[in-house]
Amino acid sequence: MLLVGCSALSAHEMKGRHKAFVFVDVTPGKDRQVMDRLLKYGEVAEVHLVPGQYDLLVVLEFELYGREIFVSPQEVISKFVIEKIRTLGGVQDTNTIYPTVSMTKRTE
Repeated sequence: MLLVGCSALSAHEMKGRHKAFVFVDVTPGKDRQVMDRLLKYGEVAEVHLVPGQYDLLVVLEFELYGREIFVSPQEVISKFVIEKIRTLGGVQDTNTIYPTVSMTKRTE
């Protein structure tokens, strides 16, 4: 799925679906173990081992239909990161990116 910031492409907005990108710093040698644990959560769509300051890039996807009307997507994502990702053994730090507008190219 390609996220773009340009409306000139043939794209559609992702309504009701929300994504977040979480960079995760992991204790050395624990990256595969943390990846396996993360993939057990339904909200985790992808986990990537990446070079640089952080070890993992986690892609979260949430459907917010049917959830309480007074809960923002940012609150749902923050709660997930704090209560699920940060509590995993081997996780040292996180940095969450929540896009304000997302578009994808249709493959149809």
